[in-house]
Amino acid sequence: MNHHMTIHIPLSAQGIRLSTHLAEAGYPITADCGGRGKCGKCAVTVVSGSFSSTPDGKVPAIPDDSGKLLSCRVFCNGEAVILLPVSKGSGLTAPTERPSAAVPYEACGVALDIGTTTLAAALVHRTDGSILRTTSRLNPQKSFGADVMSRIQAVMENEAHLLTMQKLLLEDVRAMLEVLTDGHTVSHMTVAGNPTMLHLFCGISPVGMGTYPFTPVFTDTKVLSGKDLGLPADQIILLPSVSAFIGGDLTAGMIACDITNHAAPVLLVDMGTNGEMILYTGKDHGDKLYGTSTAAGPALEGAGISTGTGGVSGAVSSVVWNGVSLQYETVDHAPPIGICGSGLIDLVSLLLLRGIMDETGYLEEDPFPYAEKLTLTGEDIRAFQLAKSALRAGMEVLCETAGISPQDLSALYIAGGLGQYMRMDSAMQVGLLPDCPKQILQGVGNTALRGAAMALRDPAWVERITADARRCETVALNLSPSFSDKFMEYMLFPEVET
Repeated sequence: MNHHMTIHIPLSAQGIRLSTHLAEAGYPITADCGGRGKCGKCAVTVVSGSFSSTPDGKVPAIPDDSGKLLSCRVFCNGEAVILLPVSKGSGLTAPTERPSAAVPYEACGVALDIGTTTLAAALVHRTDGSILRTTSRLNPQKSFGADVMSRIQAVMENEAHLLTMQKLLLEDVRAMLEVLTDGHTVSHMTVAGNPTMLHLFCGISPVGMGTYPFTPVFTDTKVLSGKDLGLPADQIILLPSVSAFIGGDLTAGMIACDITNHAAPVLLVDMGTNGEMILYTGKDHGDKLYGTSTAAGPALEGAGISTGTGGVSGAVSSVVWNGVSLQYETVDHAPPIGICGSGLIDLVSLLLLRGIMDETGYLEEDPFPYAEKLTLTGEDIRAFQLAKSALRAGMEVLCETAGISPQDLSALYIAGGLGQYMRMDSAMQVGLLPDCPKQILQGVGNTALRGAAMALRDPAWVERITADARRCETVALNLSPSFSDKFMEYMLFPEVET
């Protein structure tokens, strides 16, 4: 369940947007909409003091009947006290078992996956590649929006936000390394992430990726000193990206799934906010790599959904029909706090099968109650439709560009926590996946972290990732008429067979 943190707003914050002050002070605030006042998730309760609607303090901000204000829409107006809701699952996870005392930390490295929503790290024995401990937490940059474009826009609006986001990220990464290494310094650290996350990690402006022609400052493998970033690692290796929206998280996934060692076509898809995907045509079919990304939005990661949440304790992760009513399961079997991607796919599938929602996405009961005090709205369904349509259309255009059919695929790897936990039957029912043999579908978990760990063991893997990233051809979906047609087609749900 959520609890509240009491926060004192100092006089020095006068004229600063409340959400900005909270983020800079390191408080775990959520602003999925990027500060546009739409998601309502940054609401705080005013205990004492006042806030204003303008920086000059001349227009007072009036709390609602429950004493709440949206922190992204108001400015500090002198000393005040607020209550900030904090989700139980938003902090650092308990790390896995400590390695044997016989394992020297000097022989270990750390692999880090910087996801837009979640950070994950692993302590890796560099000799045999074994993962000794893991830990994860939500990305603290969520206070600047749930997706990369919101965070790029934040830097466009105020350059100071770049250093704030880097500071927030590095503080959390430092805390994660502390629990993994017990305060020891490791020799090497590999980092996977989408291009925007990698830029923010380095403190390099991502604004070039915010407008056409979407140009990153760097895409190649980048080597940094841990001292420069204040992290306990001698050398930090950022894995290469392909383009502005196909990052080191996906190139790391390529080696984790060993996709270029297949004879027949293989598709690797990360169903995150960016919808990154890479297709390998197969050794016997041209030995080519094609990559693309589609703006799926954060709906499948729980953001942008009115009662959505990440895969944290209390997240509704599974929904089934028991013959009489809907039944749900939550992460850690905790009381429900919201719904994450796998639960959302199950729920939408069941609404469709039970006739509570039609093929257009119209809900007979809006909002629809699916768990204790939790509901799904028509707007949530629209957000889901946009995400699933973008992903499905992107996969099919990538296959089309390579001259193959989804039926030709020998494997379709679905990376990330969503791929690991979602029911493939539900995903097929809602039209999220292309028409392909069900047996080729494989949820492969966090391949970004696994690939980064593999790169720690053998430097040759880094060279291979770099070479593959350079030869991967980027497919621009915004220039494809076929994508537009397919996107409109897949906004509809498949008809239910009776």
